[in-house]
Amino acid sequence: MIIAILWAVLAVALALVWVIRRRSGPIDTGPATAFIGSAIGLLLSLVIFFALGHRTEAQSAAQAEATAFTTLFSSMAPLPGAISDPPQHAAVCAMRSIIDDEWPAMANGATGGSRTTQKAISRLYSAVERIPRDDPAVQPYIDTVWQAMLERAAARDARLAQGTPQVPLAIWLIMWVGAFIVVMLVGLEERLRGRGAWIGVGAALVVTFTMLVGAAAVLDRPYGSVAGVEPGAMRSSLAVVQSNQPANSPVIAPCGAG
Repeated sequence: MIIAILWAVLAVALALVWVIRRRSGPIDTGPATAFIGSAIGLLLSLVIFFALGHRTEAQSAAQAEATAFTTLFSSMAPLPGAISDPPQHAAVCAMRSIIDDEWPAMANGATGGSRTTQKAISRLYSAVERIPRDDPAVQPYIDTVWQAMLERAAARDARLAQGTPQVPLAIWLIMWVGAFIVVMLVGLEERLRGRGAWIGVGAALVVTFTMLVGAAAVLDRPYGSVAGVEPGAMRSSLAVVQSNQPANSPVIAPCGAG
């Protein structure tokens, strides 16, 4: 949508330039072009820098969540299998759901996550709550288990929060208006002759603004469908967990529906 609006704005600007230049010669807009072009260029640079930081924070949150799941498995490793298998299996199912359900949901704009994943996490909480705290074999480790659960929850909240675009609408409006003004000023001042030359200048302006604004838009939506952050860290953690289990382990058994 951001790019579509930009193209519409640039099309109007180029059309106006074409109409004006048919009736008059070049107009000296050099000082205004330099000032406004520099201002818009600086703004675009700042927005891209800010959006890049947003994407980096999203990647860090995704990595933190995967690390928290790994820590959760490590904290339950000393427990007897009869006690640890159910919560570990629930954790595996939650990880699978994050990869298979929540990531596609976020790519489609569901910043609140996936309901299927939330159900899987609820089952994980229920499984951990059923760990017998009073069992002597459990007591030395239960606090570490719950600390890992808290870290996992905080990391998921941070990941979901980073899925929300951070660049306000007012900034996009300024960039659209700025692109319109810059194209108008450049078009009115150019002294090129021939339709081919004008098409080249117009295409260069459209491509340049599309690349800059498009980069900012993509970076500001780190889990979007275009060049979004992938669940690579979670896939790696899940692969490590599954590779450390026997083939017939209940920990890596198929997950139930719902």
